[in-house]
Amino acid sequence: MISSAGRQVYKVAGKWTKQLVACPIGSGEDYFIHPDMDMSASQSAQNLLLWKNSEKPVAPFNLTPFAIALNDCPEDTLKPFICPTDCRLRPDQRAFEMGKYERANELKLKQEEKQRATRKGREEGRIPPHRPRWFMAETETDTGERYWAPSKVGEELEYWLERERVWKARTNGGPDTVWKGVDRIFTDDEP
Repeated sequence: MISSAGRQVYKVAGKWTKQLVACPIGSGEDYFIHPDMDMSASQSAQNLLLWKNSEKPVAPFNLTPFAIALNDCPEDTLKPFICPTDCRLRPDQRAFEMGKYERANELKLKQEEKQRATRKGREEGRIPPHRPRWFMAETETDTGERYWAPSKVGEELEYWLERERVWKARTNGGPDTVWKGVDRIFTDDEP
């Protein structure tokens, strides 16, 4: 590692599968810990553990606890307030994350059938054409390329305004607790 003055101040070594360790240059002895060695308290005064790979739990796909928590959707605190199109609500995905692989496959096939029926209904004019709910197509002025910008009401993002409206209605027992303009895109099956 190089300081802002352009002087080398640390040696860095490691493996992407294990850990990264830094050792200060000119710290008396020119000792450098092997990147695979366990960092004990006495060694950490001399060397700095920058990153260490964590043990992977015996979970689907070798996901870390953090990765598993990203898709967690607690029934009492989050699920009632997220948009019905949030991928955390996909029954096939939830079944897969729970290790119910046969059930996940059944649900995935059912989800695909629902998507095909919706597309056919749109092609035949029985269902209105798809309109993105939270984004709108715009053209980049410099390149002329199309990109998707978040829909806004004034200066505020429409998605967050709608989520706040639903949250307030549901926490206060209000009458209108349905997300406006949002299609039900997932099957209603349980994982």
